[in-house]
Amino acid sequence: MSFRPSLYWRLTLALLGPLLLAMGAAWAIGVGIVTQALEQRVERQSRNAATVLAAWGLPYTPELLRRLASLQQADFVLLDREGRVALSTSPGVGAVLDEFLAGRAAPRDDAGASFRLPDPVPSVAVYQPISASHDPRYSALVAVTSLADATAAARRAALWLGLAMLTAASLLAALLLSLVRNITRPLSELSALADRIATGERRQRLDLPRSDEIGALAESLNSMMARLAEYESRLASRSRLAALGDMSARLAHEIRNPLTGIKLHLQLLAERAPPREVPRVQQLLGEVQRLELLVSSTLMLGAEQPLAIAPVDLAELVADVLDLMQPSLEHRGIVVERTHADVPQVPADRARLRQALLNLIVNAADAMPRGGRLRVSTELGDAARRALIAVEDSGPGVSEELRARLQTDSVSTKPFGLGLGLVVCRDVAAAHGGELGIERSVALGGARFVVALPLQAVAAAATGNP
Repeated sequence: MSFRPSLYWRLTLALLGPLLLAMGAAWAIGVGIVTQALEQRVERQSRNAATVLAAWGLPYTPELLRRLASLQQADFVLLDREGRVALSTSPGVGAVLDEFLAGRAAPRDDAGASFRLPDPVPSVAVYQPISASHDPRYSALVAVTSLADATAAARRAALWLGLAMLTAASLLAALLLSLVRNITRPLSELSALADRIATGERRQRLDLPRSDEIGALAESLNSMMARLAEYESRLASRSRLAALGDMSARLAHEIRNPLTGIKLHLQLLAERAPPREVPRVQQLLGEVQRLELLVSSTLMLGAEQPLAIAPVDLAELVADVLDLMQPSLEHRGIVVERTHADVPQVPADRARLRQALLNLIVNAADAMPRGGRLRVSTELGDAARRALIAVEDSGPGVSEELRARLQTDSVSTKPFGLGLGLVVCRDVAAAHGGELGIERSVALGGARFVVALPLQAVAAAATGNP
């Protein structure tokens, strides 16, 4: 596996490399400009001095040249008519100039010509011709000025310029490193979050309080993760329901056959039993009917079935289911309350509404193992646009977290429950164009489950009108 530097170091090198190269080039250019400016200044001073001496017609005596040399901080050399050094304020400079000019033709007519002398120290020499009428002994005056001071000044300027560049580079580098860190750190967190998502952790969230593109990316990733978790939960629930539906279909034949036989014999027994035994036989028939409803509810899981729409009296439907469940509820010590508003008949599938109501009542009874109060009511809601069937209990209620999960997942609080009862209720409500609501019961203190059916939509479906 080849080594690959992190994004932080790649961005750092990509930004700092050109920055340091640019700063180095700027420093070199700046030092060159300063050095050239200093040397040009020295050369200009030498040219001015040589021009004045050659044009003023002063007597070229050694004493005068020495004083001028001390004043100008330069050396003056007089060349004879042969182009050789005749007089110099510095023997060393004269020897170097004489050696330099040996074998070269003196630039007799090139006034102000300059050239460099390397030894004993770097110097600039300016050649200025002398008119023969002024002094026939000499052909030219050469002003030689050392570049040592200019070189030292250029080095000091280079040092200060380098310190300034280094300070500026340090500040810019710190700024760039901070910028790179602000970019790479959230990206690293996003990458780590993506890795956790890939490993199956869906309940993760990245908190990046930023208003830029990275913050928007984090919010999009959080939203995507929430939708993915919801989708996987629904998919798992559907897969579980499909598996249970398949298993139910395999067992339906074996379960329904004995139920059919028991029901047939109970019906025959009811016809032959003494009058005082008929209520007990009818109670057993009701229990068999409840078992048939439970089997039918299980068979409906994961399968789409058409609705058999017909007018349904909700009050009569509630009474039918409560009469069926009355013996079981009384045995558990549960007191049943019924309240009914003036609700018109609702076009719906009576059998499926009956199954949903039965499941809600069974769940409410299971939430009160030591007895309690159960209230079933029908009423109008949303300005008489929906019919409501509410089942309330005095049990422990449903927490906010569990309430949110019950709206989408198949969750059960029972030791061996699968959470399928509420799934059937949600499917039945959705099939009628309604919904299942989960609230806290204000009157009884426990849970309140409400099946809401839109009257207008259900009425249109029942009558066949568009």
